[in-house]
Amino acid sequence: MGRRGAAAAGARTPVPNVAFISPKGGAGKTTAALLLALGLAERGARVALIDSDPNKPLVRWGALPGRPDAITVHAAPTVQDIRDAAQEARRRQPDWTIVDTEGSVRGAMVFAALRFDLVVTPLTGSQMDVIEAIKASELVASFGKRAGNNLMHHCLLSRVPAALKPRSLATVVGQLREREIDILPAALIEKEAFRALFEVGGGLEALEAHGVSGVTAARRNIAAYVDAVTDLVGWSATAAPMAYSRAG
Repeated sequence: MGRRGAAAAGARTPVPNVAFISPKGGAGKTTAALLLALGLAERGARVALIDSDPNKPLVRWGALPGRPDAITVHAAPTVQDIRDAAQEARRRQPDWTIVDTEGSVRGAMVFAALRFDLVVTPLTGSQMDVIEAIKASELVASFGKRAGNNLMHHCLLSRVPAALKPRSLATVVGQLREREIDILPAALIEKEAFRALFEVGGGLEALEAHGVSGVTAARRNIAAYVDAVTDLVGWSATAAPMAYSRAG
């Protein structure tokens, strides 16, 4: 079954904290973090995004027009900034906190700053990504033991080509399961709409307004992904009555 953390045992923090970590660039880490935030916001949740990636991709997205009111973005360019960013985020009273960080030892230091209900490592179907995902799992387990907290860690298949045959991913899935690494039941499909978010800004409504294709299918994909995450942490949309709206 793989590792199950405090969240699976029922000892959850009042606000679910989710971290995205990947040692390899291009695996879809930041996209996965943003899509989770947008999907939760559409269900009425207030979400704090903490950008601990040195490249600040979420900060750049947040500076574009159309950011949903329900989502705030907080920069944490260094590990020392994580606690300050988390305190700033808490003042907005979020229902969720999502952290986008590196897949290095430096990035994993966020586990010493915050207690997480779930850690997610996105990966594509490449062999290199599998190797890096295994490294990430070992890193998460190591930091969890140091903190006395058996962190719940799942991999997320991302940037999956729509035409990819299921058997093409069988080797990837098999290797992860051999290491007892859990995989989220929903994958993120490679979509133009997901890429366009970082150019257009805002959420899916903004993409529709700009004529980006495939938004309906993208929304369905996000919904399945959010369902998988909320099922893991035991969150219900009834706990977040705030309506989804857009800023700017």
